[in-house]
Amino acid sequence: MTIELTPQQLQVLDGGEHGVPRVVDPRNNASYILVSEAEYETVREVLEDERRQRGIRRVALRNAIGRMGDMP
Repeated sequence: MTIELTPQQLQVLDGGEHGVPRVVDPRNNASYILVSEAEYETVREVLEDERRQRGIRRVALRNAIGRMGDMP
């Protein structure tokens, strides 16, 4: 789903003097940060890589503990 920005929102986005644009959901006061799709993809890739690395470390630790139990 794509939502088009209003002229007022575009003005804030173009201004840049207010820092990172934020959007607030009035139903629950949840705050969202507006980033470009390219920035989002970069962050998503980093987070996915981190998740994979944690999984690898978890398996390596489990294997190391298993080998320790095999020691005489």
